[in-house]
Amino acid sequence: MRIFSIEGKDNSPNVLIDEAKCLLEISGNSTLRDTQWFYGNLLNWMIAFNLGPMRTQTVNIRLTRINESSLQGIALMFKRLAGNISASAFEINWYTNGKNSRLASSGKKLQRDIAFRVNLISHREEC
Repeated sequence: MRIFSIEGKDNSPNVLIDEAKCLLEISGNSTLRDTQWFYGNLLNWMIAFNLGPMRTQTVNIRLTRINESSLQGIALMFKRLAGNISASAFEINWYTNGKNSRLASSGKKLQRDIAFRVNLISHREEC
């Protein structure tokens, strides 16, 4: 099975697409300036991974920071994926740590803006 990964930097997230697990994970910081390039290329990889019999079923988004441009890039990626992947067979989990209200509100905005269901999951970090 195929795996695609991008190691995150200070302002770009870690990305993992695991065909065997039918999974996309985005984690870390997403405060990119050129989000169209980053999320456009990620969209291309998602389409390539979803052409065969194994389809992405779960997306876990575990960001620690996000800017408006990144949120728009993520939303656009999912809007374009909607033509290739059935919304009923696709689950997006948006994780927040309870301390960052911007992340929570970004997850809610994404939920309103795209055709896929977004599960907003808040968890408290242990002290």
